[in-house]
Amino acid sequence: MAQASDWSQEPRLRGNGLMLDSGANAGLTWSFRSDRGLVRESNEDYALVIEADEGRNESLFLVADGLGGHAAGEVASRLAVETAAVAWRSSLDKPTKARLRNAFRMANQAIFDEALSAHQNGMATTLTALAISSDMALVAHVGDSRCYHIRGRKVEQLTTDHSQVGEMMRRGLISPAEAASHPARSVLTRCLGREFAITPDITQRPLLKDDVLLLCSDGLWDLVSPQEMALALQNEDGDPANQVANVVEELNKLAIYRGAPDNVTIMIVRVEREVGSIQLTPSSSRWFKRSS
Repeated sequence: MAQASDWSQEPRLRGNGLMLDSGANAGLTWSFRSDRGLVRESNEDYALVIEADEGRNESLFLVADGLGGHAAGEVASRLAVETAAVAWRSSLDKPTKARLRNAFRMANQAIFDEALSAHQNGMATTLTALAISSDMALVAHVGDSRCYHIRGRKVEQLTTDHSQVGEMMRRGLISPAEAASHPARSVLTRCLGREFAITPDITQRPLLKDDVLLLCSDGLWDLVSPQEMALALQNEDGDPANQVANVVEELNKLAIYRGAPDNVTIMIVRVEREVGSIQLTPSSSRWFKRSS
């Protein structure tokens, strides 16, 4: 449960605060952490998990990175995630892709309207959503918050950065090494809230047991390589319910060690059962903390 915090006494809890969540359900284990990093005054990222229920065996994982400054960014990311969650829950009768598109449409409209009413022209956010059923992952995204599919040591980025630098790389105008330090690397070409209507990119992948999906804001991927993410997963042993939480903490510590100039959000989801045999189970190993 959210608890009040004195910002002057605990600056790490400003904005959307320190968010931690972990659990196991429907043959999946998952965990996430989101905080402000070492430099930013507040956390403008936001994250949420909607577990599968008896109505439909699909789980939804959401990560957003707000833009537009302290107040605008934190409001945009939170509004995007919470609006998308409501839209997702209210569309059980639709196919998964249609549910995702509707969630993004509603989230974009909510931020667009809020920006107009609050006179915050810069209010916007990225949004990456991962929907998992028994044997398939669908990823919808706008912006540059990423989703990786990790199978053993093989890592595939399922999202394409909607940024000026990302576009220049796709056209072969700059190399990955040049992109890493390019002054326009944080300038987005597509995000939620800037335009009246937006269409997310949607990608899907079949899943196998032990597959991992990792969602993150640029506060992680700008400092930690995909290969390092996969290696952290390879190095963990022990109880699967705790393993993904341990990897999240390890990757967060690595980002902090490297300076963490931006907010850092990391979400890891792992398939624990053979596909096709995933059944709904009572949520276990679940804990949640959000301070603001």
